Amino acid sequence: MEKNMQYYVKISNEVMLKNVHRRKALTKDLVEKYLSSGKYNICIVASGSSLNAALTAEMFMNKYLGAKVTIISPTEYMYYRKALVKDDFIIVISQSGCSTNIIEAVLDMKQDGIVPMALTGDMEGSLKRYVDTLIEYGVGNETVEYVTLGMITLVEYLILFALEVSLSRKVISEGEYKKIVEDMILCCGANKEAYDKSVVFTQKYYKELFQMDRAIIVADGANMGIAREASLKFGETLKIPVLYCESEEYVHGPNMQLTPEYSVFFIDTNPKTDRMYDVFKATGKVIRHAYLVTNKPVQDGENILQFDVDVLPELTPLFTVVLFQYISATVTIEKNNFKCHPFFEKFEKTIKIKTDEYEEIYKAKQEQ
Repeated sequence: MEKNMQYYVKISNEVMLKNVHRRKALTKDLVEKYLSSGKYNICIVASGSSLNAALTAEMFMNKYLGAKVTIISPTEYMYYRKALVKDDFIIVISQSGCSTNIIEAVLDMKQDGIVPMALTGDMEGSLKRYVDTLIEYGVGNETVEYVTLGMITLVEYLILFALEVSLSRKVISEGEYKKIVEDMILCCGANKEAYDKSVVFTQKYYKELFQMDRAIIVADGANMGIAREASLKFGETLKIPVLYCESEEYVHGPNMQLTPEYSVFFIDTNPKTDRMYDVFKATGKVIRHAYLVTNKPVQDGENILQFDVDVLPELTPLFTVVLFQYISATVTIEKNNFKCHPFFEKFEKTIKIKTDEYEEIYKAKQEQ
């Protein structure tokens, strides 16, 4: 199989399962650095899919670390919130290792005497020259710029990191630890199931998805990170405007723009209420293209991708993300839509988001 977006979405479950089984070795360096730092609260600085991944893991981390976890962009760190997190254990993330904004933030930290930890998907990226500790978080060699595997393995890594710290600090018992590990293994299986079901789902609604030209992603809890990532992926691959909303925010204004041309995707894994299902059904009275991703029992399976997986809500993003990744990969290939508008070159020449050596590093990755 060609190593394109579809390939990396498909193998995600295998890589994730491998990472669960080697979790102690995988997270050892970061766990030890954190526990020996004398710091408690954590600040993660990232952008793009890395930021979305961190936001997805945030609820689990806050819940099980027993510490405050702050997720911010490089701009937020440097210009707005530095004073609030200056005493935190700081982690910067760049999947490519060549993100200019992350490197700029690292240089800013160094001027203030802060030594951040760095996570990356490419140990040969430019970032290695600017940090003392660089950790590859378990993605392996993803050679597609529209990252999918890199995003979900980063979510998993941050969850595993929090889990190991929580056990070490005795925040959770051995029994609780084992149950969460079992749930994560179930999520890896659900990720594979999600891929298989996404193939069928995309074939069934192919015409609607192919013609989709505006969309809204609705979620809550940890899946708000997935809503952000779905919005990003649809935007950068399908080249369509996409809004993401928390479920109650959606019904307080954004829903008023609905016309029959809209597509709205709901992610509902909240075991405490059926409110989002009701909103999904109400939306279906306005538009034909209302879709639901859920692990809860549902009566009507039309336009619904359902999983029978009873795990912590904070872990469900490990499989809910797959549909959006697969749609992005498949429809973009079918539409031959990877290239941006010709005028976009003017933007790229003006605003640099990768270091000068990125193309050379990326080419080397593809040749591996």
